[in-house]
Amino acid sequence: MSKRVLLASIFFVLVLVFAISGPADAQKKRFFGIATGGIGGVYYPVGGAISIALTNTIPDMVATAHTGNASVANVNLISRGEVESGLSQNNVALAAYTGDKEAWKTPQVKNLRAIASLFPETTHILVLKKTGIKSVYDFKGKRLIVGDKGSGTEFDSRKFLEAMGMSYKDLEPIYVYYAAAVQRIQDEQADAMFWTSGVPNANMIEISTTKDVTYIPFPDEVIKKLYAKYPYYTPVTMPANSYPKQNYPVKTVAIMAIWVTRAEVDEKAVYDVTSHMWEKKPQLYREKKELASGAEMAAAAHEQGKNVKLENAFLGLTVPLHKGAYKYYKEKGINIPPALVPPEAK
Repeated sequence: MSKRVLLASIFFVLVLVFAISGPADAQKKRFFGIATGGIGGVYYPVGGAISIALTNTIPDMVATAHTGNASVANVNLISRGEVESGLSQNNVALAAYTGDKEAWKTPQVKNLRAIASLFPETTHILVLKKTGIKSVYDFKGKRLIVGDKGSGTEFDSRKFLEAMGMSYKDLEPIYVYYAAAVQRIQDEQADAMFWTSGVPNANMIEISTTKDVTYIPFPDEVIKKLYAKYPYYTPVTMPANSYPKQNYPVKTVAIMAIWVTRAEVDEKAVYDVTSHMWEKKPQLYREKKELASGAEMAAAAHEQGKNVKLENAFLGLTVPLHKGAYKYYKEKGINIPPALVPPEAK
């Protein structure tokens, strides 16, 4: 599903909802926001597809996907009550939930809760070939895009450099988000970049198509250091041909993208979005009322959406479930690890 098609679909569904329901019914609608990420990333198409599915299948709900700065920003929006839910890296969610002072710079979010795990996010290390950078140890003195301030990528970048024996003082960090990062690389105003995202990422495809770049691996010793200190960084291999001209596999690390909310969000609302995420329901605003689930529509929207499966719902979750999600999984007879049982349900 292209960015334009997704935006058009969200607009069409919202117009149709209010056109059919009328002003009186519209006042009864429940609104459920999903904070995602930049349009060029993976959070937005996956979150957007899920929001369309929820709006299409829950009679009294309008779900909307919000663009934004992803993980850290999304968790802060949730904690302030500015949005009902959002997508986040599992390591960012953990830091917020535990109030890790080293990694989390805003107030602790003790009421952060999970709805489901979604898909793996892989760290890309991309360099311009002409810079002569052959390994991560060549980053000293270079211009390195580390992600936008408040993003999951920037959260990761500090930890990666630490494991490499470096810090921002050893190089020139550039804090920009997707579109600006693409432009910086294309204009050769940056030498390299870290980016944590599902594979494939539309911006990486654009860069790989327009510039002569290389994806370099994490050294084995760096992967071991990361995994030893932060077990949520899982060693993975990015397959060859994930991107144009990348005809070689790349050793790297990955974390999980998870769907989070806060404990105070209405239990029935979270129960409903969880059930409609996993179960096929009639699409109310389609002529033939075809059956669809949020997971199914996520799979159609992006390659990473194919990893959104009920059997992976707890994979890499680092915060307890919301009571509404907990109720759904319990009703389905799914074994829930003790660490994921919400404090409110104990």
